[in-house]
Amino acid sequence: MRTSPITTTITIACASLLLAACEEPTTSSARTVDAKSAPTTHEIEQAGLTSSLVLGDPFRVNATFEPFFINQAPELMLRSSIPLELVIQRLVTAPGAGAWHTHRGPSFGKVEQGQVMITRYTKQGGCSSVVYGPGQTYYEVADEIHRATVVGPGDATEYKVRFNTPVGGPLSYSVSAEDIPDC
Repeated sequence: MRTSPITTTITIACASLLLAACEEPTTSSARTVDAKSAPTTHEIEQAGLTSSLVLGDPFRVNATFEPFFINQAPELMLRSSIPLELVIQRLVTAPGAGAWHTHRGPSFGKVEQGQVMITRYTKQGGCSSVVYGPGQTYYEVADEIHRATVVGPGDATEYKVRFNTPVGGPLSYSVSAEDIPDC
């Protein structure tokens, strides 16, 4: 099976950051789980454990990149004339709707557990929503107005990779709900 240059680049960037994070001392009491032997949700419930004990706590890892130009035509081109950060996160979010916001750069997400509804707003097309469940992935376009809603009775756990984040800057920028008509 042939992988795309985008997949290869993201995999290398994520692996590098995660390996670098492994060198830092652990501050979580979370149990380490080998991915091949990770318990199923049913096994977790039978053992009387919460999923956060097995899957671990939320985290955020940042890595600063100096100006760069990557051109792997025709699938991928990334360029920056200023230093930027790549951010990898693990989010655990309670049920409910999040705030409307944007990100300066694109983001990729993977739902590990629970259900997350991403609602996107555009002036041309209004609002559209898609629900993502365990194992499903999605992307967020730079400067696109959107919000995440955790649906269902339990928390949702997601992994995010964010590109083009200002060094030391915020990951997102708030958008007033008043600016989003009838969503």
